Amino acid sequence: MDELIFDPDISTSKIDLGGQVVCTDYSTGVKSRLWTFPGGSPATSTDEEVSVSFSKEGPVTVKVEVTFIDDFTETKEFVIQVGNELYRRNIFGFEDATAATEAWGFWVSDDSDAMVFSVENTTQGGANNTDGFAKITINKANVESQLYTKGNTEPFNGILESNKTYEFSFYVKSDDFDQFTAAEISNENEVQSWYNFAWYSPIREINSDWSYKTVTFQTGDLTQTYAEGFANNAFTQFKFLQNGTGVLYIDEISLKEIQ
Repeated sequence: MDELIFDPDISTSKIDLGGQVVCTDYSTGVKSRLWTFPGGSPATSTDEEVSVSFSKEGPVTVKVEVTFIDDFTETKEFVIQVGNELYRRNIFGFEDATAATEAWGFWVSDDSDAMVFSVENTTQGGANNTDGFAKITINKANVESQLYTKGNTEPFNGILESNKTYEFSFYVKSDDFDQFTAAEISNENEVQSWYNFAWYSPIREINSDWSYKTVTFQTGDLTQTYAEGFANNAFTQFKFLQNGTGVLYIDEISLKEIQ
């Protein structure tokens, strides 16, 4: 009987959009295997070695499940950075309703249903003809509420490096509001204290069509803020303090290194 060794690997953990990563299973004593590539081409493979590419930027978790000849199964995940997008499309583009609902949290100042968050899915109903998008229902005027991912660490959120320039962007539309209060990129976790990197307020010129909003920021020398020299939980937060009731839609949130 062959020695049972579990040994999958990938050729690189970062590729350009349109580039390829080679995934190889060096395991021995294998009965079967299954590679899974979310958003990849191919989407799955049972081959010992497979080259895969991705059509969208952002971190992607590749999974391989190997069953050995004794029917014991092992799995391993690899995170591949595609392009310069730091945010996962299924979470920040709302394409995976379950994952996005779990990742996003919200807070309402009076603990009521003054703001209700949900993930909707309509064929090409989102920005850029995507399907998933966030729905923010404001049921009570002049009550502060927030929508954020700050409770989650990487891979949901981004890692910011020193002396880099980043672009924070998103799409928004509404039939009821022509602006909302604020959007921001901040960093905080159990080890690193709160620090704000980008503040965009108010968000104006909102109408019934998807409109693109963006702000750029520079990190500077992060060793002055964090001993690690990088911010490892850069999250998005939206703030709402609306003077009426209605619905806002947000989609395709992006945090991208541009320089």
